[in-house]
Amino acid sequence: MAPPPQGGRNYPLNCWWVAALADEVGQEPLARWLLDTPVVLYRGATGEVIALEDRCPHRQAPLSAGKVEGDVIECPYHGFRFGPGGRCVHVPSMASPPPIRVESYPVREIGPIVWIYLGDQQRIDQVPPPPQMDWTTDPAFVMRKGVMPIAANYLLLKENVLDLTHLGYVHAASFGIMDWVNPPEVTVDGDRVTYTQDFVRSPLAAGYAMSLGLAPGMPWNRHGFGTFLSPAAHESGTVFFDPDQPDVPGGQTFFAHLTTPVDAGNMLYFFVAARDFANDAAAMDHFAQILMRGFREDEEILSKVQALSSRQPRRGSRGERSVKADAAGVAARRIVDRWMARETIDDGIDRAATPD
Repeated sequence: MAPPPQGGRNYPLNCWWVAALADEVGQEPLARWLLDTPVVLYRGATGEVIALEDRCPHRQAPLSAGKVEGDVIECPYHGFRFGPGGRCVHVPSMASPPPIRVESYPVREIGPIVWIYLGDQQRIDQVPPPPQMDWTTDPAFVMRKGVMPIAANYLLLKENVLDLTHLGYVHAASFGIMDWVNPPEVTVDGDRVTYTQDFVRSPLAAGYAMSLGLAPGMPWNRHGFGTFLSPAAHESGTVFFDPDQPDVPGGQTFFAHLTTPVDAGNMLYFFVAARDFANDAAAMDHFAQILMRGFREDEEILSKVQALSSRQPRRGSRGERSVKADAAGVAARRIVDRWMARETIDDGIDRAATPD
């Protein structure tokens, strides 16, 4: 992982990031730190998602501790009210409100995901839109989703899902997928990098086999793939095939791995998993339990990597060394570097300033 510059960041602001899962946002204010920015999310009178800076400009109280009435959010400290565009619309102690405002941020709700743009408003039309993942709105797929904080830089999880040779080590006890040992095929197309891996008559891990109604260890074919879609999003999946019918999919599983930086050393990891088989409620709940166990294993190792890499050793370390299995991750680093080179705004923080 390339560390962020001293006092800086390694994530682009001019990018659509995930702010929340759609069912997290209601008429109760939701507080989030996203990209070193305090944000409050809520649904207005017609159900649309509204995103504002979570900091009243009067005395910096968090608006998320207040209440929502229609489209308006009220500060819990002195009752200042702000509309969906961020403008102050009411101050209890004044006949008319002063010309003050909080930042408002564009949002897009697509299927189960709420995306937010915190970058240069004049460049928003030049920024790629949120990635489309058609399966997230396909009724043939049943989904399970969640969000978890991880004490690690967001790029660590990007590299984690681009190099699945860790499966047999980090997830030996949970997923039990022991055959992902060879480097995959990697292709780069613009700002996207994709890996593919085919398994022919490979014994199925227990979780795979039982969901397909097969005995654990049954030799079946699998096609695994994953794509770095943007600094915010990664899509992956597995398609299963009966070796006797290698052209007929026997089931499909998709994942969205969505990472939003909180700051240089922390992220919010949003995930969506879906499949078009074994998707009754009980089976999907069991599937989700296994996934959460595996994701906690990722959290444990990534937080340890972050803790170690963020400290400068007195001696002994010569930095990272990459191998062939890292090809997709290395390509993703270069893509993020290109996104950063296109930035048009800086940190926006005067680090020499002191509070009044």
